Amino acid sequence: MKKLVYIFLLLTVSSALFSQSFDDLMQSIEQNNPRLQTLQKWLEAEEVYSKTGVYPNNPTVSYNYLFGNPDNIGDQKEFEIIQSFQLPGYYTSKADLQKLGFQQKQALAEKEKRDIMHAARTLYFNLVWLQKRVEFLEKRNSEAATLVTLMKEGLDGGEVSKPAYDKARIYAIRVKNQWQQTMSELSIYTEQLKQQNGGLGIDNQEYKYPVDWALPQLDSLLLNLADTNPDLVMAQLKLHEAETNIKNSRMESWPSFELGYKSETILNQKLQGIHAGLSIPLWQNKNAVKYAKLQTEWSMVNLNQQESEYKTKASTLYSEVVTLKNSYEEMKVIMDEQQLSESNLELLKSGQISFSEYLVDADLIWDSQSQYLSYEHDYFKCLSQLKMME
Repeated sequence: MKKLVYIFLLLTVSSALFSQSFDDLMQSIEQNNPRLQTLQKWLEAEEVYSKTGVYPNNPTVSYNYLFGNPDNIGDQKEFEIIQSFQLPGYYTSKADLQKLGFQQKQALAEKEKRDIMHAARTLYFNLVWLQKRVEFLEKRNSEAATLVTLMKEGLDGGEVSKPAYDKARIYAIRVKNQWQQTMSELSIYTEQLKQQNGGLGIDNQEYKYPVDWALPQLDSLLLNLADTNPDLVMAQLKLHEAETNIKNSRMESWPSFELGYKSETILNQKLQGIHAGLSIPLWQNKNAVKYAKLQTEWSMVNLNQQESEYKTKASTLYSEVVTLKNSYEEMKVIMDEQQLSESNLELLKSGQISFSEYLVDADLIWDSQSQYLSYEHDYFKCLSQLKMME
């Protein structure tokens, strides 16, 4: 007997240890989601690419061998090494531009990551909501079966009419269909969440709303929005890029230089010296700098516009979340009373309420429970959307 108790306790502890919490699952998805893995590899490649093309051009080496005619002139040999380059500030500004471009890609990847994690959290919350519906429907299904049995006994005893008995059967079938539909949706969302986790199993997952999720302060949210929202971060980086591009465009209109070594052999004489060259951008289009300045002005206006839009969006969503929170907390006080439907069934058995009154009350209880679960579900989904802005 002691051995059986020990095995039972061991299995119970093992089940608790191996069950995943909400945070555990989200961390697993962050590591195993195929799209997030693809984004990580893409960023690694783009980071390497951002460090290319920021150095001077490769040197050129040339060698010419010219056969003399007539022969007494002799053959001519030419050897030359040339290195072209811009002024030093050109390469630093170009490197800054590519770094800013990579940082924008990082922000873009962060935005997609937040979308993916929000989608995963939404799937998880769908499963929490559906499992709560299943629990309630299983209880309601059991009560419906009891109701059919009770009405059948009344029919056999001549106390209940056949239409009333048929209504009880129809009611039971409707409850059963709701349960089957919910079970089907539960299976579909479970598979979708599994795919978000890279196909890894989630059989030991516990489905509960996160208790540590708190509604952020609106003032703090709006204050940090510019530093945390990927779209606003990209807009700021775009502005910095436009400002840096003004400097780079100006330096492109400056002269470029060539330095090198040259040797030449002709008439049995060897000549050696240096090569120096200057490329003058005489026909350089000055509109490049003008365009860069206009891009800076546009980027500034675009940043201000996006900041205004996101503050409005965050404030609106925050108000919606607060309303949902108040609604579901108010209904929670009533829905925590677990004996409502059972009490009605007992009243029906004792003859204190009629069958019609029972059906009306049962539907009211179901509608209220469904509304409560929907408020709770929508609250956490909207809160997840709000956390995308943090």
